[in-house]
Amino acid sequence: MKPIFKHCNSLEILLAAFLLATGLLFASCQRGPRLTLEENDDFISAKIGSRTILTYNKSLQQSPEGMDPVYARSGYIHPVFTPSGQIATGDFSVDHAHQHGLFMAWTNTNFKGKFVDFWNQRLKLGRVEHSKVVETKQSQDSVSFTVAHSHIATLEESETLVLNETWKVTVRATPDDYYLFDIESNQNLASKFPLTLNEYRYGGMALRGSNEWTETEDNPTGTCEFLTSNGHARIEGNHTKTRWVTMSGTVEGNPASISVLNHPDNFRSPQTVRIHNKMPYFTFAPMVEGEFSIKPGETYTSRYRYLVTSQKPDANWIDAQWQEYVNANR
Repeated sequence: MKPIFKHCNSLEILLAAFLLATGLLFASCQRGPRLTLEENDDFISAKIGSRTILTYNKSLQQSPEGMDPVYARSGYIHPVFTPSGQIATGDFSVDHAHQHGLFMAWTNTNFKGKFVDFWNQRLKLGRVEHSKVVETKQSQDSVSFTVAHSHIATLEESETLVLNETWKVTVRATPDDYYLFDIESNQNLASKFPLTLNEYRYGGMALRGSNEWTETEDNPTGTCEFLTSNGHARIEGNHTKTRWVTMSGTVEGNPASISVLNHPDNFRSPQTVRIHNKMPYFTFAPMVEGEFSIKPGETYTSRYRYLVTSQKPDANWIDAQWQEYVNANR
């Protein structure tokens, strides 16, 4: 192999080396920090450079001191951070400790003729837990992990596996002013018996906002705002069919928001949203429109996109993001 600087003098060699080095540095700056996954026995975290975007909890997260141990849970995402470092999700809140960051659970169901509630942990009728990590992937513009959950019912003091669920969580590269990730949930029956979702006011894929948005005696100013794709706020938006919902407020003195986009291929889309009249919480709840069942041989699939910002988001921007989400998945 011939030397590339064979016919160059010393000054030309130094100049060429300088230009090569600065070009590589410029290209590196253009690419920006890399998306990576960090995993151990307790969690999987998606990161951009040194900043954490979100953490999925594999291990059982124990209730804080003074809180009933029944609220311990695994298999959910918390915390979710804003680009400026604020925590946009909440966990083990003093008013509803069973609402854990970003989580999935059905509330009012029937299985083998028995009532089962996977949502309200204090009833001890059912629970959802992390089962295993299926796979992790990293590429130039995204990272993803697929995890399995078990939905377990307590029937006549005996535990029965009802649903097997997988979450595929994909975090995508974005500009510095927002984070974006997708979740696809697939649920299948673990036996030949169907699970009936009774008509009810809430249940499904849920989001609990920052604990700073919870009004308590120690936090009397805790509050947040809601906006739906129909232009509705908290009260007017409850139990309406909508393409997306955003929740925003102040965390550690800084603006923060988290929005959830509902894919049009979801069951009964646009799905009905349950927005609580006081708490920083909402869920897309298709059972509001009436009973349905997950039957043997079927897969119940639901897809959502999450946008996290360090500002109060603009409705037109969210609409554009929703359209991009739809087009990307067709």
